[in-house]
Amino acid sequence: MASEISFAKAFLSALDSRPIKLRADYVHDDPNARIPHLLPRLQPPRPTTMPKKKTPAAAAPGSSKSITVVLKSARNPALELSLPNVPLATTTATDLKDAVRARIVDATSQKPALEKIKILYRKKPVTGNKTLAEMLSEEPALLVGGKEVEVAVMVLGGGRVVADADAEGEQEGEGKVEDAAAAVESVSKPAVGPSGEEVVKTEAFWEDLQGFLEQRIKDAEEARRLRGLFREAWEGGRK
Repeated sequence: MASEISFAKAFLSALDSRPIKLRADYVHDDPNARIPHLLPRLQPPRPTTMPKKKTPAAAAPGSSKSITVVLKSARNPALELSLPNVPLATTTATDLKDAVRARIVDATSQKPALEKIKILYRKKPVTGNKTLAEMLSEEPALLVGGKEVEVAVMVLGGGRVVADADAEGEQEGEGKVEDAAAAVESVSKPAVGPSGEEVVKTEAFWEDLQGFLEQRIKDAEEARRLRGLFREAWEGGRK
């Protein structure tokens, strides 16, 4: 028992001589120390049910189709303009006006305002900035794409068709051409057909006049009456 007490006192005395805190540069280098074993990272649990794939929404009719548009003005200026492969969903009435405006000038050799260029389909003016798909909504055969449609053009105040070289020079001076005019190759040529008094004699001329009057005065009956008055006055002046 005495020997054990003596050993304990000697051991405690040895501990008292050691520092209570470790130095800042203390390094424990035990060659027998074992490297800690790291457990592998657990994989996230798999869902019991796989999420359903979303089915793409049905595309609107004519959204990915294209069509050839032939813009025709029978008189003042006599113009026939072909726009091949224009998209039905994104091409608007304003785009068609831009394409016409790029090919004509007014009496002062200036580009006419877009408000003076009217687009007509089936002899009726196209109001607002409708797309081709909206204009042809009642023509399902045309909405499938790959077809050709003829659209009438009326230029208020008249004008003339400029040559290809003149049109290119004017477009360079104005800057970039609008999307519809730049996206397609347009080929313009004067329309072949009657002119002058021969045009006025046709029934199509008076129908176009009535359509223009309806657009301006917003009254179909009054437009029909004025058409009759104008025709009677013109026929009376020829006698």
